[in-house]
Amino acid sequence: MTTRPTAKENAKRFASVIQALQACEAACTHCATECGKNGHAEAMARCIGVCTDCAEYCALTRKFLERNSEFADLLLEDCAEICSQCAEECDHHGQGHCSACATACRACMDACLKVAGVEAVTAEPTVF
Repeated sequence: MTTRPTAKENAKRFASVIQALQACEAACTHCATECGKNGHAEAMARCIGVCTDCAEYCALTRKFLERNSEFADLLLEDCAEICSQCAEECDHHGQGHCSACATACRACMDACLKVAGVEAVTAEPTVF
């Protein structure tokens, strides 16, 4: 039987990703709220939905990490993928809150992948 790290051991390991998850959750929540203002909700429906999903998944992942759940590692790669998709959606819009959200999503994606032990793919693959 494998011994799991203690909550104290994981608190140190997870500190930076928890901060990134909190920042991403806040940025996504703000972005979704702002996108729905001024009668733009219909035009920004996908952005609102993706940002809301991303915020909720970041919150869930953070809660699993904070309570040292044995399943926390399973959520990290999925969270990174959702953050990547959210950043891509926000990139389509020229609004400041969308740019800030995309930046927070990419930082969170990188932090999740780092803790999960997966290298982030930030550049286009080389074609031979």
